[in-house]
Amino acid sequence: MNEMIALLRCIAVACVGLLVLVLVIHFSKIILKKKSIKTVWSSKTDGIMLGLTKLGRYVVSPSNDEGHSFVVGGSGSGKTSAVLIPTLRRWNGTFLAFDISGDICSNVNCDNKLIYAPCDAETVPYNVFSLIDGMKDTDDQTEALTQLAFLLMPEQESANANAKYFQDNGRNILTASLIAFYHDGRDFCEICETIVANNYKRLFSMIDATGNNTAKMLISNFEGNSEQNTSGCKQSCDMAILFFATNEKVKAAIRRPTEGEVAFTPSSIEKYKVFVCIPDTKLGVYAPLMNIIVSQSLAYFSDRPKAAKKNILFALDEFASFGKLEIVGALRKLRKKHIRIMILTQSLSDLIEKYGIDGFKTMLANFQYVLILNVTEKESQEYLAQMIGQKPTTRESITSSGGFFSVQTSKTQSTEKDYIIQPSELAHLGDNLILLYPDGVQKLRKAYYFRDKKK
Repeated sequence: MNEMIALLRCIAVACVGLLVLVLVIHFSKIILKKKSIKTVWSSKTDGIMLGLTKLGRYVVSPSNDEGHSFVVGGSGSGKTSAVLIPTLRRWNGTFLAFDISGDICSNVNCDNKLIYAPCDAETVPYNVFSLIDGMKDTDDQTEALTQLAFLLMPEQESANANAKYFQDNGRNILTASLIAFYHDGRDFCEICETIVANNYKRLFSMIDATGNNTAKMLISNFEGNSEQNTSGCKQSCDMAILFFATNEKVKAAIRRPTEGEVAFTPSSIEKYKVFVCIPDTKLGVYAPLMNIIVSQSLAYFSDRPKAAKKNILFALDEFASFGKLEIVGALRKLRKKHIRIMILTQSLSDLIEKYGIDGFKTMLANFQYVLILNVTEKESQEYLAQMIGQKPTTRESITSSGGFFSVQTSKTQSTEKDYIIQPSELAHLGDNLILLYPDGVQKLRKAYYFRDKKK
């Protein structure tokens, strides 16, 4: 009888345990469905690497999910080694990654790898005119060439009236030259070289000779201007494109491909995993080229049909080094097109200076994941600590009253809000990082690629 009771107890305990296990699994699935991230033991999972839990589980945002990522951390904090490289290694799809640190491309082994290194004369070429060549309508081509001129000579909001005059009219010369000589069959660097090699009189005469009415109309606006002013506008134009007209490596790296030659174009990202490799010492020099590549890629992505299912990651390391981009519109438009943007930067202040505080706030609001690795600037610490949020803290104070023999004490409690993470702590995260995501805030460990099981 006792043995039977014991057996029944064991069965009952087992049934309860099984029921608890089923409920745990069931509710875990419900929680995972609600959450925008996934935690797994296996290193083979694909997606954006967000970090490791204390127990060593990988925290990822799967490749086919939505959501852009913003990574901030000072030099040596692990932006590339703990976030970007592990992400590229496990990304299920294609990507365009800018390798500024010099160790990204060499530590990511993948198939369909395409490396564009404009400092190397043997690199595959980048075709600036690839998107324009694919347009059938002349008006569309003219509009795209005009946009290219604005990329090369952007509006300068802080410029005085005199500087703005030379900038705007210098851009008109550049636009007229691009339109006239593009339809005359010339390549991009060839056009830049033609502009720089001729004074404005010879250049205007060459534009007239093409017979392109749009281009002729743009230069006709200079009739009646003084030679000094027109020469100043031409000089402004020359300075904007001198890099493309005189650097022999650049001229070899920016051109239309020969027949059968592999080239880098925005559409290449549909097929290849592309690395743009530029040493950090050359960032300032190559900034105009980087700006063109990024802007043209974003324009291509914007026209990408929603039916396209391949996941594309667009990773911009050292984001502050790029020109001012129309990034907010891209963040909004591309979310539903299987394109995810990852921005990595050392400093918030550089971005605030470039985009303004309101523009920066709008930009940051469009990132689903914000990873904080290490921040030393006090203003940035305060801003990020406010983003992380505050929690109620109860403080108790004791007051005494009365004489020596009749002391009376009273306790009062007050509830105040305090930072969840103190701003100064963000400078001392060490091997940890802070993840802000739609479901809350987590402190995670950095998932360095050299400690990763996935090689």
